[in-house]
Amino acid sequence: MDGVRTRPVWAFLTGPYALCLLFLLLIPFANVAMYSLHPYSPTKVFLPELTLDNYSKIFDLYYARLFGRTLRLGLITTAACVVLGYPLAYFLARARPRVQTLGLFLLIMPLMVSAVIRIFGWIVILGRKGLVNQVLLALSIEPIKLLYTETAVVIGLVNIFAPFMVLPIMASIERIPPSLEEAAQNLGANWYRMFQRVILPLTLPGLISGCLLVYSLSISAFVTPALMGNTRERMAGQQIYDEVLVSFNWPSASSLALTLVLLTVGLMFCALFATRRASRQETAR
Repeated sequence: MDGVRTRPVWAFLTGPYALCLLFLLLIPFANVAMYSLHPYSPTKVFLPELTLDNYSKIFDLYYARLFGRTLRLGLITTAACVVLGYPLAYFLARARPRVQTLGLFLLIMPLMVSAVIRIFGWIVILGRKGLVNQVLLALSIEPIKLLYTETAVVIGLVNIFAPFMVLPIMASIERIPPSLEEAAQNLGANWYRMFQRVILPLTLPGLISGCLLVYSLSISAFVTPALMGNTRERMAGQQIYDEVLVSFNWPSASSLALTLVLLTVGLMFCALFATRRASRQETAR
């Protein structure tokens, strides 16, 4: 029996996913990387020569502003989701089962509706004659332009991606025994001090995971910026879409997409490193 080799169970468990990952992600990604290294041809899509011109143009002023705007709106969306989602996550984690179930249903229900339908709902609310401006007119306040601005894009992105922030934080808070909070308060700490020294450090991995999810999804968003944003102030997803389906410049679109993916992967490794470091610090304590 000792000489008989045991079959690796992990190979059978991870094999189907590895094959799916290979054929549906890695091979298409390699194809995109190949397109990005060829010059554009109006008649042949790309030429057989190799070039880095598709990447060098990313440093042009237009594309630098494009990526800067994309990263900035992703950061603002992530910060807004943290401010709005953290209190909600704490409330749901400490709520009674019935209240928690209802809250989770209301939180996840928008994900069951098409993003286009949700955006059209925001257009009705934020439009020139929408609900917000009608309320302002009723209060004798001058209407403001909300739709087709960066503010509208952030509102739409926060509405869509807020659950991806709330759920990881909520899962981290549920693992904290309420007795720790009671012990901190019994030792004289107020709620802010207790949050700073107990809740925040223990929920940091969930917070980082939520920020990673929201930020990655925000910078790659297309539908929300296209329908709620200004056509002159675009995000990277809109530029990639136009270069693929409007100008048919696949090499340029591939370089933009690969740059966006590399930024996301770099962000993911930074977040994972920060999470592991925070976990080690908590273990050392």
